[in-house]
Amino acid sequence: MKKWMIALLALSFLLTACGREGESEGAAEPVMEETAEAIQTEPVTVETPEPVPAGQPERASWSLDWSADESYILAKIAMAEAEGEDTEGKALVILVVLNRVWAASFPDTIEEVVMQENQFSPVANGRYDRVEPDSDCWNALELVMDGWDESEGALYFESRSLSTWHQRNLKYLFKHGNHYFYKEKEVSHEKKVSD
Repeated sequence: MKKWMIALLALSFLLTACGREGESEGAAEPVMEETAEAIQTEPVTVETPEPVPAGQPERASWSLDWSADESYILAKIAMAEAEGEDTEGKALVILVVLNRVWAASFPDTIEEVVMQENQFSPVANGRYDRVEPDSDCWNALELVMDGWDESEGALYFESRSLSTWHQRNLKYLFKHGNHYFYKEKEVSHEKKVSD
């Protein structure tokens, strides 16, 4: 668990302990002192988000905070797309979804990205509805939440390098397991000057 999350939980506990009804004021003080000492012994650092990957417009928020329902959607799409892949392969699928949420050219929410028409074949063919995330999918989600990101800003992936559309229209990044990862080609904005 990240240090800032521990500090937030400790602060929440502290506020709850201070606000208990029916207890004397003196009973809450030792809890406050112990919690304050615990927070002081463990320095808290707030990590700033990574810069926007090259070629992606900046989005208003680059957040790793999402609801339990959204966590389930991420774990479920990892299972549907990458059941046979290792933990990092599943995490890369999750990161593609998040990279799309953070990119201006895709929907703004996890659910909208996953459910966007013709984007993820397991959604289109019904596999997404039939699968349940296994423990490795949840491990992949935790890996992402802990800050692991080897996606290189990938916005697309395919399971085989057979699609000429991906090869013609996108910039190939890397292969992991059975998936090939891509992002948008950078567009040159230079004007050709003729004499």
